[in-house]
Amino acid sequence: MLCHCHHRDDRLAWALYEFDEELDGLVALCDASTVEYAVRNFKSGKRQREWLAVRLALKELSGCEIAIAYKPDGKPYRVDGKGYVSISHSGNLVAVALHDECDIGIDVELRSSRISAVRGRVLSPAEEMALDSSNEEEALLLHWSAKESFYKIIGNRGGSFVDSFMVSPFKVAAEGSFGISYLQDAEILKTCTVNYMLTNDFVLTFCVDTYGNTL
Repeated sequence: MLCHCHHRDDRLAWALYEFDEELDGLVALCDASTVEYAVRNFKSGKRQREWLAVRLALKELSGCEIAIAYKPDGKPYRVDGKGYVSISHSGNLVAVALHDECDIGIDVELRSSRISAVRGRVLSPAEEMALDSSNEEEALLLHWSAKESFYKIIGNRGGSFVDSFMVSPFKVAAEGSFGISYLQDAEILKTCTVNYMLTNDFVLTFCVDTYGNTL
């Protein structure tokens, strides 16, 4: 797999990979038991490729096999209990993130003008007013991706992207950061910083629950 970008420090590691669109290319890199599980449990070739790509990406990022399972709401977790994991995929891109101490959310989205079609499900009236109008499509995509990343930390606690997730105003750049909050009944229950990277092909966002403010 091709690594587009990555980061490592003492506690946090994340990376974005492009994987082979042909199943055979991924199969050649995986052990037999991993391939057998994917084929047995997923009928869709696309789902098989994504599942194998995630396992390869985690191994590439960490340097060892990492077993993950999923909670009833779909949130992934490390079977060994050693820290936190987050996963995202879009097209033939897969993003993975690991943190030793804090919950983490990561999201990758291929760039597409179709994001405008879901505008009403992404932006609140306040966010609409503060949107960077000189880079409207990119700003909208970053709002969507940021809320996807933060949702992976918040989990399924009710509300919607419009009413319960509020992005602080920001100007679009090739990379940067901005604030995001989770609200219930207009009360802020949790805040986080979203880091982002924007290219001609994709947007990548991730956030780490370092503030420790509990819901």
